[in-house]
Amino acid sequence: MTATIWRTCPSCGGGFEQPDDPGRKRVYCSRACQQAAYRARQRHSSGQRTGRQDQRSDGRDQRHQRAGSERPGAGQRHHRRQERQDQQHQQRRPPPHSANGHRPGAASGDDLARIRRIIAALLRKAAATSFPHEAAACREKAEALRAKYGL
Repeated sequence: MTATIWRTCPSCGGGFEQPDDPGRKRVYCSRACQQAAYRARQRHSSGQRTGRQDQRSDGRDQRHQRAGSERPGAGQRHHRRQERQDQQHQQRRPPPHSANGHRPGAASGDDLARIRRIIAALLRKAAATSFPHEAAACREKAEALRAKYGL
């Protein structure tokens, strides 16, 4: 049984453990922290510092102070990543009504023709496959598209 050692990531301050095997030891807890440290070194060597990084590091410090913790744990990093993904998803979501006044689900003639081709391809794939689960999934998707677009 090999012993493990505890290290602190210089980038995020999070702790991680690793086996105490011979060879070079990890310095950072993840490749993301390693990349962040590399970018920080590049900014430092070139003398540049953008406002975005300043805001990000300030916001990170404030969040940890609010949470009452000295350093982020793995769970906190996961929640921040999930919040960021949720925000990006919200930004990609189309507005309730587009500029021409149509609903997002409403399709034009060209779009309907494309949807009909997709439905036909799904039904052909369902008929051609020898896997019953795949055939059922293709038929269900084709039926869902028919219902969505009223075809």
